Amino acid sequence: LCGTVGVIIHSPHHSFTPFLCCTSVCHRCAFPLPAYYTINMSSFNSLLLLLLVGSSLAFQRPALVAHKSALFTSGGGTGASSSTGMPITATAPTTKKSAVIVGGGPVGLATALTLSNAPHYYDITLVEQAPQASGYDPTKAYLYLVNPRGQVWTKRFPRVQELLEERGSVNTGMGNFVTVPGDPSEPVPDRLPAKDGEASYWIPRHGMVTLLEEAIQEQQQQKEKDKTSSDIGSIQVLPCKACLSLEPQDNGQIEVTVQDTKDPTVRFQQSFIADLVVGADGANSAVRQFLAHPSPTAKTNWLTDQPKKFRTHRWASAASGLRMKVLQFPPGFLIPPSNIPTQSETIYAIRSVNTGPKDYISLGLLPVKDTNFVRPTNVITRPNHDVWKLQQEGGTGADVKAWFQKAFPRLDFDSMIQDAEWQRFASAQGTTFPKCQYCTGMQVTSPNNGNTGVVLVGDAIHAFPPDIGQGINAGLADVEALDRALKGKDIVTGNDSSSAPPATLAEALETYERVRAPEVKSLIRLARFGSPYQYRQPEYRDRVGRTLWTMNVALRMLLNKLSMGLIPQAAILSAMDKSVTYRKLMRRSDITTVALYSVAALVLRQIGGINAVVAGGVVATALWFITYW
Repeated sequence: LCGTVGVIIHSPHHSFTPFLCCTSVCHRCAFPLPAYYTINMSSFNSLLLLLLVGSSLAFQRPALVAHKSALFTSGGGTGASSSTGMPITATAPTTKKSAVIVGGGPVGLATALTLSNAPHYYDITLVEQAPQASGYDPTKAYLYLVNPRGQVWTKRFPRVQELLEERGSVNTGMGNFVTVPGDPSEPVPDRLPAKDGEASYWIPRHGMVTLLEEAIQEQQQQKEKDKTSSDIGSIQVLPCKACLSLEPQDNGQIEVTVQDTKDPTVRFQQSFIADLVVGADGANSAVRQFLAHPSPTAKTNWLTDQPKKFRTHRWASAASGLRMKVLQFPPGFLIPPSNIPTQSETIYAIRSVNTGPKDYISLGLLPVKDTNFVRPTNVITRPNHDVWKLQQEGGTGADVKAWFQKAFPRLDFDSMIQDAEWQRFASAQGTTFPKCQYCTGMQVTSPNNGNTGVVLVGDAIHAFPPDIGQGINAGLADVEALDRALKGKDIVTGNDSSSAPPATLAEALETYERVRAPEVKSLIRLARFGSPYQYRQPEYRDRVGRTLWTMNVALRMLLNKLSMGLIPQAAILSAMDKSVTYRKLMRRSDITTVALYSVAALVLRQIGGINAVVAGGVVATALWFITYW
């Protein structure tokens, strides 16, 4: 049977009648197939039938060849796929290294670009649970601020940086902000000017995903045109695929089984064989869950023999548990009564006239570059707020609109927002800000030869509320650290390392975990205390917390000025400084904290007459807290 037409699939793990798989085509038509497949014939009649079918298809080969592989397909990959929905397994290794990336968000796509390029040259299969990661979704209409930390990675790919600067709204520091009072009789203040600083870029989530997909597609097209780029690995993105399991093979490779998510009632599974599996699938990572909580009935193997290190440590910040959903404002809407036109690249905070703990609300609009794009308006409150109470009581779009009209008499909602949008907003479940969490385990490798393994990046390692603006930047920093570890470079600086390059994948991933884990730990501390009160929640505990937090930041700023920079400013104010690691940032903050505790203890001793033991206990408590972390 001609291999250029189709292949006969037989999996040693499953028994079923042989069939002709027309979805897997030769390397001249699509992505490279494994070197060979075996045919398991049940009878001579089956063989005769398959030969007849193969002969008829051979005459139709031009039609098959005409179907060129695109970036997005519904099947295929490094392994093999079945049009019947039966799970199948590739049994032969490919000539190039293969990687399966689970998660098609920005961090997963960035990992695909990195691993497919020099000097790694992995063939990539990327599986994404959603139907289309790049499509605009009002439930995920949040924006990223790609700051200098994240741009360490983007600037290594000139096309990505070019698209980011072209489509992102530039931000050079605090400012470019307008606070709109709720009372229509109060004038709207002038926009606060932006401060000078290193450029960051606001970009919608779907816009970031789209530009990464375009960069991948352009790279693949260049690979097909330019023979000198033939070493660059192929990248195939498969939507509607949820990761089910990982299974080590006898040769050390990993079988990744995925479930089709188009129709949950249909059991359509695919399997892929990989040398490297990357978990980039978010805070509820299926890859991490598999490593941390193996099935009690499953046989222990090298993938699941270290579950404790993949279990998350969680702490609540003042922002954890807040709920958010998005109301879509039209572009360039007017602010009455003077009908001031809004600017797409200006940040707006629109206050309500309500002041109670359960009815005060503030609408937040972040910058977008496209002047014709809708303005996603964030509604962020505690779960016991009236907005959520309306939903629990079955409130309709009309009910929600009436509530907002009362809370924001300045805005003309009748002309701004259509009834369909109010109904969508009323029924939307929204999202809940997570606790600050991380896991110390970031990788596991095969003991066979050390050249196969699993590694985590992005929110699969660390997740936290969005108030410090470091989510995507920390994820891209993970990808950059992984790239440097594989190259044998210094992970912190990116310079050539004095030690020899890693001899195996295991050495590289162990270095990645050893260096990156303390950095992630410090990142989570920053997330807990950095800026959790910026959402101005009206409850008494939030108001008190915001006052104390503001006093703390102001005190550190004052001490920083008085000491001519000797005492560092508040950590959150240096969070975008790429020259300072999160570890160094928090270490500086800790030194200041201990100094302040010590001064407070001495003052209390002098004024209050407390003894030295109590004063020492205050300092010891601060030291214990820092050391415990």
